[in-house]
Amino acid sequence: MKQFCIVERDSHEFHAGSKARNDVGEILTAQGWTALPVHRSQGKGTPDKLKMAAVTWMDWRGVSKQLSPGDTLLVQYPLDMYPKVSRLAIPFLRGMKEKGVQLIFLIHDLDSLRGVEGNGERQFLELADLLIAHNQEMTEYLCERGYGDKAIRTLDLFDYLLEEEPTACNTQDPWEVVVAGNLRPDKAGYVYRLGQLDSKVRFRLYGPNYQEGVPQVGVKYCGQFPPEQLPQTLRGGFGLVWDGDRLDCCDGVYGTYLKYNNPHKASLYLACGIPVMVWDQSALADYVVEHHLGIAVGSLEELPRRLQHMSREEYQTLCQGAREMGARLRRGAMLGRVLRAYESSKDEVTE
Repeated sequence: MKQFCIVERDSHEFHAGSKARNDVGEILTAQGWTALPVHRSQGKGTPDKLKMAAVTWMDWRGVSKQLSPGDTLLVQYPLDMYPKVSRLAIPFLRGMKEKGVQLIFLIHDLDSLRGVEGNGERQFLELADLLIAHNQEMTEYLCERGYGDKAIRTLDLFDYLLEEEPTACNTQDPWEVVVAGNLRPDKAGYVYRLGQLDSKVRFRLYGPNYQEGVPQVGVKYCGQFPPEQLPQTLRGGFGLVWDGDRLDCCDGVYGTYLKYNNPHKASLYLACGIPVMVWDQSALADYVVEHHLGIAVGSLEELPRRLQHMSREEYQTLCQGAREMGARLRRGAMLGRVLRAYESSKDEVTE
């Protein structure tokens, strides 16, 4: 019985791809899993879709031929391609399951949480023997959707592989807050209102699609960097996990999504030894507070008061929690824990 994982590749080797997805492949292959490469979409438009349809069919036909009864295949869901094209993989996955292959789906994203249906989500997930969800809230959502008969385990946080510990990221200044990620106004509109907050709180922004307009007091845009370079570039005493248009809550489609997902930026901050600030209604909030990884707030307008009343000892406790968790994320411990627990549960059943 062998273990295989799908690894999505570009024909252009210089393309960085998704760090979260790439890290999963690296963690698994380091543990002895065999990588099975398939292509991800590269361009846009009808010609690329037609090309990818043929390529996808050939890729998955090849994958299905390499697996035998009793083998395990881990797939990162959704596949990194056009949803309609990705559905060409479903008959091959169904065929593998019917011949006794164990299927594991590690969930990165669920369109149904945004109200998007008809993209093949149910056809994929109903084939799983194990679903790896972000957190307990996502697990409960999956059960409500009818997947309660599946084995479901929570990742809690995405791993963030780094060869060495970043040493200069945490400035030890809790009033200096890092914001990393897509700064597109429709996703992170709140960053264009940060200047309305008490100027004692200073924000450093990192990421693409920032619309520079009227300068905001206490807000500095530091540019965009590849995921591999960000840990050498980030500087701050807290890392902010927030989405939507408002300062007083996380709103809109992206803000509401925080109630179910674990943003990869949280793992970035922690891997850098920086404690996090999260929305108190987000799925991450309880985990962050319980494990002393940061603070949870209902509104960014609370920050000056929260920071003013935070003792140096309290802040150092959060920094220590971030450093300890960061060490686990940098070596891929979160995914490793989930897979070991699943294997142990299978062994108990067979005994």
